[in-house]
Amino acid sequence: MNTFIKTFLICLIACLGFLFYQFLGENSYSPELKLSESSNNFFHIAKENNNIQKEYNKQENITKEEETKNTLYQKQTEEYNKKEIVSPKKIIHTHSCYFFSKNGELTEIQRESTAKPTLESVITLLLKGPLISESKNGIYSEIPPNVDLISIKNSDNSIIVNLSSNFGNGGGSKSVENRVLQISKTIKKYHPKKSVYLHINGKEVEYLGGEGIYIKQPLE
Repeated sequence: MNTFIKTFLICLIACLGFLFYQFLGENSYSPELKLSESSNNFFHIAKENNNIQKEYNKQENITKEEETKNTLYQKQTEEYNKKEIVSPKKIIHTHSCYFFSKNGELTEIQRESTAKPTLESVITLLLKGPLISESKNGIYSEIPPNVDLISIKNSDNSIIVNLSSNFGNGGGSKSVENRVLQISKTIKKYHPKKSVYLHINGKEVEYLGGEGIYIKQPLE
């Protein structure tokens, strides 16, 4: 009887010990918990790496965009420089016409332009009169305002300038002679060997102005 009891107690103690060991083992080590923590760490690291990769790609795209802009700007600069080198410099031409100075002397006035001077251009400048800056310096014209250039005929030996009728308006004999002289002198600046004839409304002038000043043709 005592042997049976002892054996029973030993088995009971052994079972309790085993159960106690199992209980402590489950609380001290949990494979699921460790796996869960490892999984969370793995996903956290993967997320961080993904964010870093996105930021790197973003910076790389910005760098490539800047490089593209710089390349485009460099090409545009090179093209512009080529055009600047190839394009010829503007040539400045001198237009000359004759006005009177404040002391009454017939004076050559020169004006610069990118266009080549022609008989039409210089006579047009003459008919428009002196510039404001020139007038302030005493330059004046005997030609009445608003005179129109109707036509200019330039042949081998002669030039015929055809003006509107108001060319003969106003002024005395001296004024009429001076305005004719302005026309003749301006044209002969460019064609000194050609004869110059003055027409009014298509007809050769013999007398001009209110006093009927005789005009010798060709003009002197």
